[in-house]
Formats: sequence, C-alpha cells, structure tokens
Amino acid sequence: MHGSKIRAFRMLRGYSQEYMAEKLGIEQSKYSRIETNQQKLTADMLEQIAKELGVTIADITSNEPVIIHNAASNQGTQIGHNENFYADQKEWFEKMIAAKDKEIERLTKQVEMLMSLLGKKN
Repeated sequence: MHGSKIRAFRMLRGYSQEYMAEKLGIEQSKYSRIETNQQKLTADMLEQIAKELGVTIADITSNEPVIIHNAASNQGTQIGHNENFYADQKEWFEKMIAAKDKEIERLTKQVEMLMSLLGKKN
C-alpha cells in the first residue's frame, strides 16, 4: 500500500534495496516485496523503515503524494533553480519533456528551412 512512497524516499536518499534490507535485517527479496506492496508491513517494520529513510511514519502513510524539493545552488550561493515535482509522476514528467524536446527539434528544423528559403529570395 505504501511501497511506492517507500521506494521514492529510498531513491531520494540514494540507497539501494540491498542497503535498506541490510539495515532492516531482512533479505533483499523481502524488501523488494515491500516496495511492490506484496509484503504486508508490520507497525514495527514501518517504524524501522521510516527511521532509516529519515522520514516520519505519517510521511509514508499519508494520502498525499511525495513531493521532492530540489534546490540547486552554485558554489554555496543562492544562485540556482528550484524544482518541485511529485516523485510518483516522475516518469510522466520525463515523457512530457521528451515530447517537448521533439517538438523543439521539429520547429527548429522548420525555422532553418524557412530561413534558407528567405536567404535564397534575397
């Protein structure tokens, strides 16, 4: 039920499933089943997972999507950019970006062709 959130928090921390399984004292295959909602979580295990991931149990069990805030900075200054996105919609955002990149490429070629035609007219 909460596997996708656990997975998002794990990935955000840069932890592997093997690392988490070791920290929890379970087999990696069992941990994998937790993330795919094939393994029922006990309250104790949920508490251990939350602790290892540095989040609260409420962060994992709430109905709210995981929001990842990424603040990029340049040499420790506040120069940079901020991104907020829903972790469980990352794949959708990546597909949208790819589609927009294709559209930009198509439009660029069209502009180049038009510029070429204008150059031949002058």
